Amino acid sequence: MKRLLSMVCLAASLVATAAGAQVLQERPLGASAPAEQEAHARAAGREAVRKEREAIARSLRQAEAGCYQRFAVEDCLRDARRHARDAQATLRQREAVWDEAERQERAARRQQDIQQRQNERAVPAPVRPAAPRGRLDPEADQAKAAQRADHLVQRQEDARKAQAQRRQAVQQQAAQARARHTERVQAAAARKARIQQRQAEDAAKGKKPAAPLPP
Repeated sequence: MKRLLSMVCLAASLVATAAGAQVLQERPLGASAPAEQEAHARAAGREAVRKEREAIARSLRQAEAGCYQRFAVEDCLRDARRHARDAQATLRQREAVWDEAERQERAARRQQDIQQRQNERAVPAPVRPAAPRGRLDPEADQAKAAQRADHLVQRQEDARKAQAQRRQAVQQQAAQARARHTERVQAAAARKARIQQRQAEDAAKGKKPAAPLPP
């Protein structure tokens, strides 16, 4: 019965993974930005998780039905349900990584929108020259006009520099968020590999897994 449950779960995982790969291949060619690629990959991954979860539920029902044909019914049921819980826990870990990545992306977009609005308010409006009241000294008037123009250009240049610095900070935050997402995905894959390796070693040794604690 343990072998049947493991084989059904493995088959469901392969089918769901193939479905996720098909979704990625059908992605529009214009989706070249890293954030959009990650969004498509998460959508395909969530669809694969949904199919895996359905397959786990079907295999558990089959395993429970087979357990009632055995002598040690309770032990068989506990073993089947433990395998199902382990598989579900792995799926929840993957979903948690995606949820955290989406939360960070939303926060980065909100921060970028706030800074963009602040930048728009920070750009000074063009200064209109005052109407002359009577030019007693044309050279002095021209010097003052040139000084005001230089001051306006300097203010606009300072505003552009500040806007570029804020934009660079937002890009750095987004890159750090993507790097943390990649690290979490890799950590989740490593944990899944360790669980599968431990289960394979237990199956090879013929050891009966310990019964879970009562809820």
